[in-house]
Amino acid sequence: MKKIIGFVLFCTLVSPIWSQTKKMTPFNPVQHGFKFNNSFKNIFIDAIDWRTGGLCGGMSYSALDYYHARGISTPKTTLRPTEGSPLQKYLYDRQVTSITSNLDKWGEIGINIEGIRNSEFFNWGVENKKGSRINELRPFINSGQPVPLGLQSVGEKDSDPGNHQVVAIGYDFGTAQDLAKGTYKHKMKIYTYDPNYPNKIMTLRPNFKDEVFYYEEEPHMRWRTYFVDKNYRKKTPLRTSLRDYPNDGKIHELVFEFGVGKDDLRGGNDNLNLTILYHNAAPQRVYNVNKGNKWIDDYSQYITIPLRRPVPLNTIKSVQLNTISGNDNFNLDLLRIHVKGFNRNRKVFEKRGAPLKRFTGQDKTFLAVINNRPPQARTATSTSTSGPIKAKTVPARKPIDRLRFWIRTGDDDLRGGNDNLNIVVHYRSGGTQTIRNVNKSTRWKDHATTSVDVTLNKKIYATSDISKVVLQTTFRGGVGGDNWNMNALHIEAFKGTSRDRDYYKRGSNDTRLHRFTDKSNSFVAKR
Repeated sequence: MKKIIGFVLFCTLVSPIWSQTKKMTPFNPVQHGFKFNNSFKNIFIDAIDWRTGGLCGGMSYSALDYYHARGISTPKTTLRPTEGSPLQKYLYDRQVTSITSNLDKWGEIGINIEGIRNSEFFNWGVENKKGSRINELRPFINSGQPVPLGLQSVGEKDSDPGNHQVVAIGYDFGTAQDLAKGTYKHKMKIYTYDPNYPNKIMTLRPNFKDEVFYYEEEPHMRWRTYFVDKNYRKKTPLRTSLRDYPNDGKIHELVFEFGVGKDDLRGGNDNLNLTILYHNAAPQRVYNVNKGNKWIDDYSQYITIPLRRPVPLNTIKSVQLNTISGNDNFNLDLLRIHVKGFNRNRKVFEKRGAPLKRFTGQDKTFLAVINNRPPQARTATSTSTSGPIKAKTVPARKPIDRLRFWIRTGDDDLRGGNDNLNIVVHYRSGGTQTIRNVNKSTRWKDHATTSVDVTLNKKIYATSDISKVVLQTTFRGGVGGDNWNMNALHIEAFKGTSRDRDYYKRGSNDTRLHRFTDKSNSFVAKR
């Protein structure tokens, strides 16, 4: 019995010496990382077509922002956010911060003429001494804090990745004795969240023969050295809405993938509108789906459109794409559409081409048919002594559900940014409908005509049911205040896809109809 007690006591006393040094933070890539991978292409300087690839630093910083935030979950979308979307802008902003906060570090390890400092840089990452990378990393992980790492490219092979940024979420240096004696080096592992590998823990290890660090899971992914980014500061992240669909058997969202071909979508005044057409229901229009942003060539953009009301799949007839303004050309090589609802994620349209559609100044429309045949209508029946008799179908009176505005800018543009245009529709029966920022904060350039569609939220059957339409600018006075010349205004009324009649038409291309300033910021259109 004494021997057993002595053995247990011995194990208890020496176990700290032999215990594993592996430490993991609570950061879990499945829970805290993004679900899409880092396949971004970024417009750095548009004028000379200078682009950069990836937002690894932005995704690493943002993942940590969500990790530290209370009550704000990491977005669950598996689709890379489109150019100019709020999430893409947030990631890009954090990318810039991740680089500018560590210019000294990147500069320090970036000077290595003909590889003369290869051994020095590599050893910085494996040494266990004061000020070494290991001893910069351990305090963060030991306190449960994941921390960004910068990885310096090897650049010797075509397969070597460039400079990269990840999040260190744990480490393993063997046992405490290994760490004390220096035998930890061949057991060394740093566990990371890498935005290039969603939902996975990647293991960074040293290769002493080649003096590089590599991923145990992907040995061809190699870097010369790494540094611990001690300059990260958390920021309140973007709050995104996460949809939980009810079990109603209906479609709630459409998800579009636009594969841009060899000719980009310019943005600015040259943009893309989208119309969802239904059987026996008013269409749903989405204006300027690219938000005035450029869509670069040979790259896919993803857009999610919530339906204004959930509908059965067989009531969605088609989707029409229309380019607007200017004489830009745009090649669409791929269009893929998925429908989403409760436990539903179904592809309903996919076509490819080289290009599938070339939009030009004269050819601006593409139609994607989803369900060409309308659902079978139910007819009421009545009974008589001779049996059931089908009731006659009385065609419903169609309401005016949309106004289309054609607005001609004169020799002073609408600036955009904070200087934008609102439209207010006044109904004769009472009440108004305000559509804010109809130009989507984009510039309407000189001597250009822009079309804007407004879906009415009140059922009317004649243009006389509208008492007036007011155009209001948001201009502020003082230095930097904007002015805008409107030369012509044409307002058309539509019933579904059919034009009904004009509501208002005044002005010409070359004569000023109204000059908007901070003191004259409204124009009233009446029949």
